[in-house]
Amino acid sequence: MLTRGAAALTALAALVSFGAGCTPAPKGVLAVERAADGGARLLLADCPGYLAKDFSVLADTDTGGGGPASWSVHNGGWTSSVRAIQLFQNPPAGWRATGSELTALREGVPYVATVSGATGERSLKGRVPFTAADLAGLGNGEVLAWDGGDGNTTMGRDDFLRADPDRCRP
Repeated sequence: MLTRGAAALTALAALVSFGAGCTPAPKGVLAVERAADGGARLLLADCPGYLAKDFSVLADTDTGGGGPASWSVHNGGWTSSVRAIQLFQNPPAGWRATGSELTALREGVPYVATVSGATGERSLKGRVPFTAADLAGLGNGEVLAWDGGDGNTTMGRDDFLRADPDRCRP
């Protein structure tokens, strides 16, 4: 069950990342995994033709401006997509950092990772709520993916990366 702060963060992330109105509901195209160096990495599912525009992570902490701390990268040219991106590292070639208040994950803080992109001209977004403890609890070959509600689910990395046409349709 989410705490009041985590629920507020989830709602804020949904509004910020997905807007209001006619925006399609998020899909399970994003996962978070523990990287070999102990950091965190965001993974995209195999969706042919999907082009990621932005990856971001929001934390339920105050940056002094009243909003949550964030880390984000942006695909400036919409020319190439990536399948994995390491948090808090330099962005891949062709991408640029757009948010840097968040520089590391902390225990006890709820986070929401998001991806925004498109398949052709149709928007396709994904999200995964998680904590540092969630990541620490992952076994080898496991990732955290969105459970379709307000939480996440643990699944095998290979299962997540396997193509699933249902989650790739906007």
